[in-house]
Amino acid sequence: MSTPSTVRGINHIGITVPDIEAAKAFLAAALGGQLIYQSFGPADPPRQGEAFERATGAAPGTVVRAQAMVKIETGPDLELFEMHGPDQAAPARASDFGITHFGVYTDDIDAAVARFVAAGGAALTAPRSIPYATEKGERNKVCYCRMPWGTTIEFITLPDRMAYRDHTALRRWQDEDRAASSGQSFSQ
Repeated sequence: MSTPSTVRGINHIGITVPDIEAAKAFLAAALGGQLIYQSFGPADPPRQGEAFERATGAAPGTVVRAQAMVKIETGPDLELFEMHGPDQAAPARASDFGITHFGVYTDDIDAAVARFVAAGGAALTAPRSIPYATEKGERNKVCYCRMPWGTTIEFITLPDRMAYRDHTALRRWQDEDRAASSGQSFSQ
């Protein structure tokens, strides 16, 4: 018999940004982000040194100038770090190993992408149909975009029933959320 998991869900996603004030302003304008708290800022002593580098895996010589937690509606929060180091890499691309993007659900993908672009982000394409059979639906769409500092974000909308439901009893949160709010069962 397996031990039950003590994990309850994704708490937050950490994003390193070049300027925390600009990042907070962008997230507010582009995604309706709300500052929950800022642990420390540019006027406070920075976080740095061997103990910090060992605990976080940061490159030697990294200096953290600020940290803030931002809420974007439902889901994990975004933890912003303004970090500067001697050997910083460019943001990950889709073909790189590791976390390459995070997705946000929207009921109106065209409006969400337009707001994101108006705030200073860049859309890699226009919203398009999802090509995967497990998520396909006439109105199901996706659009990858980049934040001003290069982090990739995926906008996704899934108003039509997805075929994955035919193969598992597990449900993605937006399916459970819609079923609960409408009193319907999306398990068929």
